[in-house]
Amino acid sequence: MPTSLEKARGGSRAVVMGTFTLGMLAGVTLHQSLSPTQTQQPVFQGWMKVWADGLLRVFGVDSALASPLPPESSGARLVVSNHRSPIDILLLLRHFGGVVLSRGDVAKWPVLGLAARRAETIFVDRQDTMSGVQAVRSIRQRLSRGRTVIVFPEGTTHRGDVVQPFQEGAFVAARGLPVEIVPVGIAYQAGAEFVDETFIEHMTRVAGRPVTRVACAVGEPRPMQGSRKALAASLSAEVQTLVHEARQRLDSRKGS
Repeated sequence: MPTSLEKARGGSRAVVMGTFTLGMLAGVTLHQSLSPTQTQQPVFQGWMKVWADGLLRVFGVDSALASPLPPESSGARLVVSNHRSPIDILLLLRHFGGVVLSRGDVAKWPVLGLAARRAETIFVDRQDTMSGVQAVRSIRQRLSRGRTVIVFPEGTTHRGDVVQPFQEGAFVAARGLPVEIVPVGIAYQAGAEFVDETFIEHMTRVAGRPVTRVACAVGEPRPMQGSRKALAASLSAEVQTLVHEARQRLDSRKGS
């Protein structure tokens, strides 16, 4: 059970999160209204990276990179990662920008759901076949316009460092397009995973921690080549290797 100090810390951070998010949404809306049409998307992306970085700081997330980020891309990019916590989304948005493929109930989450809808998040109900089909179409539409799309092909969050088999939907969406794929592995300190609890319970628990340490390892960008099945298997194996690199980076920082 959380201590009184953890509850107080979690409550204060939640208030700051809500206030900060609503303030950022108001700011980007005003900025976009004053910007030429062709610059409105870059304006939003800039604000979103600042927002993601700000929320990571609010929640006491201490993150480190185990490898350098690839150069920014002017074309379509599919960022593929393992998935352990909603914090993953903030980490990858801060580093890569773009839009995220996310579970459908995120749209209803307090405050963050509003921000996710504003950020053009692609929502999917993985129990609904038609929702999955529409999500594949939406990913393809974004990629065909040269956007960055962030996906978690394991399909849901898990405990530990073992990467689960990748689902193939995102690779179906990218088939035949000039897409650069960037694999990412993420490792957390124990107890940060989002499993067997509600979103509110998870974020309250994480917000109550003094600090949550996490590390990311980013692989070399690769072209979209091969069958969707072969690509899913290859990327799952590569992300597993990157998770081990991230874990080594995280362990090396203990006590620092």
